[in-house]
Amino acid sequence: MGYAQGQLLGKEIAGNLDNMRKYGRNMTVNFLDQFDVPAIVSIALYEKIIEPHAFWLLDLNWSIALPYIPQRYIDEMQGIVDGSEGKVDLDLLRRVNMVPELTQAACTVLGAWGPATADNKLYHLRALDWSEETPISQYPGVIIYESTEEGSNTFANIGFVGFIGVITAMSKTGISVGEKYFYENGWFDDRKKRTYKGQPWAWVLRDTV
Repeated sequence: MGYAQGQLLGKEIAGNLDNMRKYGRNMTVNFLDQFDVPAIVSIALYEKIIEPHAFWLLDLNWSIALPYIPQRYIDEMQGIVDGSEGKVDLDLLRRVNMVPELTQAACTVLGAWGPATADNKLYHLRALDWSEETPISQYPGVIIYESTEEGSNTFANIGFVGFIGVITAMSKTGISVGEKYFYENGWFDDRKKRTYKGQPWAWVLRDTV
């Protein structure tokens, strides 16, 4: 699993991963520009200090979650790398796949049915509530999974190339899922109820669908 995606979209996946790195660098430059820090200094600061620490946090999150991550997801990322024939870096692929888990994303979702819709049908919407400067939108993808694993269903992962977790998906059986993290008392107060010890939520959603 993953080999065909890497074979067909290796260049695009590598571009998506590289864009995410550039996004972090650009955020640093834009922030420090407010304090008249030269771009060359900001870039050096990002490459020497900020990015290595960001990678360390993503790697730490991976280590904490690893005992709960099914082997099939680890194998799929390796399949993407193998299929890409060297275009995709495994460490960067794994780290980008851990970004939603580290940030605990919180998109907008909508479910409407019956008299709330013009034709009385059920509609499900999930909006990506991220900065418009986020480059991940340049590489959208609808990946169809037809797993031979017992008890699995064919489903469409509606997201971005190289991202094996689910933020929106729909199965052949008609079940759809979308990501929404609910903050009961606000983000800071609700942190006490969360833990990173467990399977990353994007893969829990994938298992659900």
